[in-house]
Amino acid sequence: MEMFSYYLSLSLRNLNKHRLFFSLLIVSLAVGVGVFVANIAIIKTMANDPLPHKSDKVFNVSLNIWPNDNPNDKLLNIMRYDDAMHLLANDIATHTMIHYQSQVYLRAVDAKDLTRTQAKVRATTPGFFPLTDAPFAFGGVWQHDRAHQVVLSDTLNRQLFAGANSVGQHIEVDGKPLEIVGVLAPWQLKPKFYQAQRDAFGTADELFVPLEIAMDNEWSVQIQNMATEHISSVSDNRGKNGFFLQAFVQLDSTTQKMEFSNYINNYSQMRQAAGEYLRANPNRLLDITQWLTFNKVVDQQMQAFALATSLFLAVCIFNASSLLLARYHSARFESGLRRALGARIKDLFYQGLVESTLLGSLCAVLALICSWGFLQISISLFPQLENTSDIDLSLILIAIAITLVASFVSMLYPLLSSCRQSLSTVLK
Repeated sequence: MEMFSYYLSLSLRNLNKHRLFFSLLIVSLAVGVGVFVANIAIIKTMANDPLPHKSDKVFNVSLNIWPNDNPNDKLLNIMRYDDAMHLLANDIATHTMIHYQSQVYLRAVDAKDLTRTQAKVRATTPGFFPLTDAPFAFGGVWQHDRAHQVVLSDTLNRQLFAGANSVGQHIEVDGKPLEIVGVLAPWQLKPKFYQAQRDAFGTADELFVPLEIAMDNEWSVQIQNMATEHISSVSDNRGKNGFFLQAFVQLDSTTQKMEFSNYINNYSQMRQAAGEYLRANPNRLLDITQWLTFNKVVDQQMQAFALATSLFLAVCIFNASSLLLARYHSARFESGLRRALGARIKDLFYQGLVESTLLGSLCAVLALICSWGFLQISISLFPQLENTSDIDLSLILIAIAITLVASFVSMLYPLLSSCRQSLSTVLK
């Protein structure tokens, strides 16, 4: 401990004596680490597992049924209302969820003014909440398909009711009152796996409503949709070939998965016997990880940028190493004199390690500030990255570790080079 204190005092004296040199060194490393960590923060969120304890048990369902005689091989990620209702009726899956996205303007019935709030809507079935592990702060979910009841997000509840328990209150949408039966606790999946094709990192859903009520009230479909016949309204999709719903199921065992696969395959055969057609590709079940990979949720451009920032960090380490090599070369007489007075080579090496740790610690603080700054710049230039850039505790620890390693690596070669020089050569 006494030697460590001695080495630390020497390092502090060197830093104070060569302030400009070490400031340049610290900034060089901090910028490289900061850019690298900022990029890692974005990719880490993009590649996040939204349901890590059961991501291999929740599956997207894509059917190979097509209404006319011209099906291509590619499966659709959306399905018709009638197909979705058949899936919903299964008694195999632990939870089944059917959904589509919409948007409405609403107000609290008891509000003092007529100002309406825009809300992102998830028209869905009760299975959505246990399947996604959505946490309730107050109340629960509606009990039947055509209940005029809704669940609010924590954000919307704060906007309308200042965060109070609003269960039993009513909101108004298009002049129609809907009862609040549940309020979620603060919660947002990253990424929203059930909307992986578009807006996987968008703002969280704010209003959850029974699928049938949303369709009865003609709430627009704001997600991928298509039709092979004329459909006049959202509710007109019932019994027709309008594709706009997505389905997810939770299958907790291999047996369940096998039984559910047989269930949807038998349904395809039944529809084929009724005169419809099947695609060349079979029905598909993709778990969350496979589904996110299939939809390329991790932006390939961000992966390329990650490689570029890695190379930039390597350049910064090389530059820092070059600076340190020049510094050790200029101070070789001082180190030679210390060796002549009895200091061993390993003492010089240990002192270099302490100096490296001190530099890394100072650099880590600046690197975290730089990474936060680079994230803010990225978000201002690309607003779509706003919800894909979280610097949490684990990332802070990773940043500190990277900085310390970068500092050690940049100092290693100059330090070894200095220690290898013979004493007689240095003192001549």
